[in-house]
Amino acid sequence: MKNNYLTKLLVSLIVLGFTSSIFAQSDREIVDKFKTQYTSIEKSIKDATTLQELNLVLDEITILKQDYAQHRELLNKSLYPDKYDESIEKLNKAYLLRQGDFSTIDVLQTEVGELKQQVEFLNLRNNELLVQVQKLEDQRQKDAKSIKKLENLVAELRSSIRERDNLVLNMIDSLMPPTMRDKENLTVEDKDMVASEEKKDNVLSNVKTTIRDNIRFIQATSLKPKDLEAIQQQKKDFVTKWQKVGAKLVEVYAEDENKTEELKQIDELFNEWSTVVKQEAWESIIDEFSLNGIDLMGFKNGEEFTNSVDMFIGDELKNLGVKSDEESKRTYSQFADSTWFASIQPIWMNYLVENKMLTDENKNKMESKIAEWKSALYPSNWWIYLIIALVVIAGAAFFFIKRKKPASNDSE
Repeated sequence: MKNNYLTKLLVSLIVLGFTSSIFAQSDREIVDKFKTQYTSIEKSIKDATTLQELNLVLDEITILKQDYAQHRELLNKSLYPDKYDESIEKLNKAYLLRQGDFSTIDVLQTEVGELKQQVEFLNLRNNELLVQVQKLEDQRQKDAKSIKKLENLVAELRSSIRERDNLVLNMIDSLMPPTMRDKENLTVEDKDMVASEEKKDNVLSNVKTTIRDNIRFIQATSLKPKDLEAIQQQKKDFVTKWQKVGAKLVEVYAEDENKTEELKQIDELFNEWSTVVKQEAWESIIDEFSLNGIDLMGFKNGEEFTNSVDMFIGDELKNLGVKSDEESKRTYSQFADSTWFASIQPIWMNYLVENKMLTDENKNKMESKIAEWKSALYPSNWWIYLIIALVVIAGAAFFFIKRKKPASNDSE
């Protein structure tokens, strides 16, 4: 009897232990399964490439919430740091944030479509204006009417190019949303989300066209310092924007085998833009002299400019007496009065010195050479005035002495 009781007790304990083990194992499976489904949904939210894919995830969140509501107490004890309700809420917030990304991208892609049309129109218009400007530049010395028409066309072209530049900058902003811009590396899903096939052949092309048109505009026109300063600021804005998102745009919109070449081409265009801006100052100065009949030897920097002026004036000094006095003075007037003191000194000198394109030493050297040229052409006649002054003084003294002598004789 006693043995039967012990046997039953032992069997009961074994059954109870086995049952507890089953329940413990079942609880662990519930918690593990919840975690697995939670992680899967979290990844689906992150990896969704379209709004349609993301909407399917919302159904998964709803099913997860319904299936495990009965295990809330178990999950609250087992999950850390977030409990059951917090975990579901976290998935809902992740879904809403991702949904906001797609909404932003939809709006931005609509903007890009509109900007693309405007940019294409301005590309055509700027090209037509550049052709007209080039034709008028070739005949700018012919008549005042052509010069006035050229000035109006240049102003229109400058405004149009600036407008197109701003549109392209806005397009760059729209093509790379802030959510992507701050990421160190873009995933395949990120790239697919911001790119569309119809834009792939257009985005980087527009960037390069914009830079090339700015270069063509500078090369086709004679500009003043204020124009070059405006262009430099525009270039600075463009470079700043490109440095922020350019590499990512190339990563998204260039074919894999062309990415390095695309970056290289655009970097080279920016470098050419900088070089052309500097060179334009010297070209415009050469044009100023040329318009007044002065053909200086070409120059590309401050040292060469100084040497060119020095050589031209040196030749003129050597030819004094060989050329007629009238011809020498006419050349001086064209160089100094019509060009140097009319435009080079008041308009260009500060710009060249402030941008470190010309040293004060070179500036003073050229001005001294011009002064030397003037002195040789118009020698000072100070000695004549001195003789006249001496004669006047001598005459006055003679007159004074002569008046004084009679007075002395009377007193005797």
